[in-house]
Amino acid sequence: MVDDLVPDFDIRKSLFMYFATHVVAHDWPDSDAHNAELQALILGKEAEESQNQVVRSNAGGWQSSGNLIQWPEPCIEVFRRRIEKLVSSLLQELIRDTGQDRSFQLMIDSWANVNRSNDYNIVHTHPNCMFSGVYYVTHVDPDPNAPHGGLLEMLDPREAANYVQVAGTVLDARAFFENPPGRMLLWPSWVKHMVHPYVGDGERISIAFNVNVLEQS
Repeated sequence: MVDDLVPDFDIRKSLFMYFATHVVAHDWPDSDAHNAELQALILGKEAEESQNQVVRSNAGGWQSSGNLIQWPEPCIEVFRRRIEKLVSSLLQELIRDTGQDRSFQLMIDSWANVNRSNDYNIVHTHPNCMFSGVYYVTHVDPDPNAPHGGLLEMLDPREAANYVQVAGTVLDARAFFENPPGRMLLWPSWVKHMVHPYVGDGERISIAFNVNVLEQS
């Protein structure tokens, strides 16, 4: 009799994810040649501008000035169009259906990052924009003995959410993201994040970007 009153059911039909934080991780296909062009371009810029170090969140490493999206090279144009495609696709999922067509103008800022062994980025956010993101250019082999080596970590933005951590579930208050070449991540700019020290050979090259969204009337 008791079992009849407690039947099996599909939890997915009763589960609602309120106050969720949207994060997009998209792997752009066929990116090897494109990434090779970006790598050569960024390392060349680093060599030219090594005396003009920009410090934002980086502890060590090199960051370019914040006008990368305006560089004239064709590989930057491809990069810009990928950002526009990803953000536009996300907006179509997020906007409420009002029965009217809506269009948006995207304002993008971006900069290159080159991290070598022991370089990292401190916990930070990206102010004055709607979305932030990163695109990974090079493959690296971090030292397996270095915890989370070179990984991006996002921290749960909900105050005191880490009080109820359950290991190995979505209730964890920390999220780590792998960084294969061709992967583009996108998240709300207010989410705190960091990059753990990269310990290994070669350069961990990425391009960070911010996006503001203006609705067209």
